[in-house]
Amino acid sequence: MNNDLLINKILSKIKFKIDPSKNVRKEYVYRVKKKIYKLIHKEKEFINSNTIFENIENSDLNTINKLSSIDTMSKISIGFLVNQICKSLDNKGVYVNIGVWRGFTMFAGMLNTSCEVYGVDNFSFNYKDRNHELSNDEEKLKSKKYFFENFEKFRDEKKHFFFDMDYKNFFKLWEKKNKAIDFYYYDGEHSYKNQYDNLVIANNFFKKGSIILIDDFNGTDVEKATLDFITEFDSNFKIIKEIKTANKDIHPSFANGIILIEKVK
Repeated sequence: MNNDLLINKILSKIKFKIDPSKNVRKEYVYRVKKKIYKLIHKEKEFINSNTIFENIENSDLNTINKLSSIDTMSKISIGFLVNQICKSLDNKGVYVNIGVWRGFTMFAGMLNTSCEVYGVDNFSFNYKDRNHELSNDEEKLKSKKYFFENFEKFRDEKKHFFFDMDYKNFFKLWEKKNKAIDFYYYDGEHSYKNQYDNLVIANNFFKKGSIILIDDFNGTDVEKATLDFITEFDSNFKIIKEIKTANKDIHPSFANGIILIEKVK
């Protein structure tokens, strides 16, 4: 199956009560319910209920339930998308996730899949309030502790690996592995420079057919850096799917927007 068909097949299984094009700020019933569920500490469950999965296997439902328990700024739809792309890879396939925070998108690639999974994060970025640096050591240690507790729970030591370091240092090590990347997800610091630089560096390890997923595509720097990269290598990459949400960060469908691209040669 080619990548266009694969992504369309996956997305056909994901439906929303409030789809990406709808302004969630005008969905007054949703907002009131969300506040009520927040008061009873079930806000995440309510947000996840906006996503409806159709025609999925019982094993996929089990994966969704496990992912739903993980603390994340992402959305269950993105976790499912990551999982299904990884599920399409065989045991020689490689998924690299830059920026794991508490592990949601890395674990999504680990559950019920055969591929090798590599996660990278130095826990320096403050995901919750979007500051470039996480100055609160207590929060950094809390995130690391949460990640490693779950990583050990889900991990297969033969195919799941984590590197506590900056992504640029990781790619220096990756050169020695002599492996190509089948699926790449960058969710690190989203300044223009890092958004552009990570793609340029990772491009050294992509092969024909590699899939690249980038989130927070609503962000100006993310969009510009990504499109500038595609323009720079215009004969080598194509956009498979671009999904922007009507609201930044808070949308219950695809959060802050996503884009999927493919290396075609």
